[in-house]
Amino acid sequence: MKKFFTENLVVIILGVSFLTSTLFAIRNNIIIERNHVIQKQSDLLKQKTQDILVKTVHGLDLGVRGYGLTKYDKLLAPYQEAIAISAGTFRQVDSLLAVQNYPERAGLQDVKQEVDKYIVFSNQMMAVAKSNENEKLVSMLMEDRGTALWERYSAFKVPLFKFEDDLIRESQADYQFAVRSNLILQIAFFVIGFPMIFVFVAKVKKERAARKKVLERVETTDVTFVFNPGTKESKSDDAINETSIENIRSASTFVQAVASGNYEVEWKGMTSENIKINNSTLAGNLVNLRDRLKEIKKEDEQRNWTNEGLAEFSEIVRTHQQNPEELSIKCISFLTKYIQAQQGSLFVLDQSGDVPALKLAGCYAFDKRKFVEKTIGIGEGIVGQAYLEGEPIMLKQIPQGYTRITSGLGDSTPSSLAIVPLKTDSQVVAILEVATFHQLAPYQISFLQRAGEFLASAINSTTNTAQMKRMLSEAATREEEMRQREEELRQNMEELQATQEELARRQKEYDRMN
Repeated sequence: MKKFFTENLVVIILGVSFLTSTLFAIRNNIIIERNHVIQKQSDLLKQKTQDILVKTVHGLDLGVRGYGLTKYDKLLAPYQEAIAISAGTFRQVDSLLAVQNYPERAGLQDVKQEVDKYIVFSNQMMAVAKSNENEKLVSMLMEDRGTALWERYSAFKVPLFKFEDDLIRESQADYQFAVRSNLILQIAFFVIGFPMIFVFVAKVKKERAARKKVLERVETTDVTFVFNPGTKESKSDDAINETSIENIRSASTFVQAVASGNYEVEWKGMTSENIKINNSTLAGNLVNLRDRLKEIKKEDEQRNWTNEGLAEFSEIVRTHQQNPEELSIKCISFLTKYIQAQQGSLFVLDQSGDVPALKLAGCYAFDKRKFVEKTIGIGEGIVGQAYLEGEPIMLKQIPQGYTRITSGLGDSTPSSLAIVPLKTDSQVVAILEVATFHQLAPYQISFLQRAGEFLASAINSTTNTAQMKRMLSEAATREEEMRQREEELRQNMEELQATQEELARRQKEYDRMN
């Protein structure tokens, strides 16, 4: 009776443990799935919030300025697209805010009101542009109505992004807790299950042979599912027990270290020789999990680095957009220092001459007396070739004499050169060239490309504005010349009329004398 009770008690405990493990696993999977949903919603909300500025406001500016300058109907596409997507973008953002119960949701309506005002103002500018009232168009552009819109947008965006970051952090905390719970639960199930099986077998079969068989099973299971050291040697019963306990202790220590954020922890006894045979063991799975979490952390750091850099860079572009020379210098200086490069230069497409060329607009850590007037033809050298191809060029072996990095200790040839075309609407408007003593990572190249989109758009906008001002100035000059010519013609007509009157008077006198 006692034996039957013991056997059934063990079965009940194992059943309860399995059921508990299953329920917790389901719960943790729900938490993990919810984390993924929140992450996607947050990313989409941030993207759509940025679209309000990038696709709507910038699209309105680009369309009005482009059409006002050229009167080319195809340049109305950004303007028309901005108006078409504006309402849908705000509805989507408002829907996502409602799903997340965002407390400052009313701020979106304030931004929408400002955007609607700006759309009305843009429509007025478009009407002025279509009526060829260039001076009035320039005057309306100089009002800078976008400042109020930008302030309202920033007041809405900054707390929203902080709210999203906090939401993601909370979700990540739940996610990490779920992962830790799964790991701990598996280990707990293992810790409870195997000793109970051992006790069950020990109670049923007390003979030494049966005990030896159980220990052999424990050893085999330990090697197959927990950790395989890769060595084959006979062990005593105590050694088998000690190894099993040590593996469990190692698993617990490993999980605690990973849960606390220590992704450099190593499994004791894991070497380059036995790591492959542990692919399917608990030790191997935990090591793989550590590596995956380490990679996720690295990706998060890179993503945060990129987002912070883009935010700072966009502020620089917005602040200095009206001064092309200052804009180029500030941007190349920031980008070079932010990616920890040693040299940087910015070449902007110059179409003022007979032949388009790439002109050095800004440099960082260069000898300015040598490079200040540097101009490169299209297709000439590596920079000119990068313009034609429209794709980044990475050089790990710099041609001798191409460039040198100078410091107080001397000068040296860099070990890496990155040449990145800056595009807007698939059109290359500038080339960024940076030289470093280290190889740039792919995420740094991606950052330069994304930052280049902001800068290319600003350069395009500045160039268009300068061209429009020049055309208006030329039109005013021609008008003044025409007015002067009309005045000269009027004076000549008056002189001619006076001459004719004098001739008529003399003719009358001559006739009277005859």
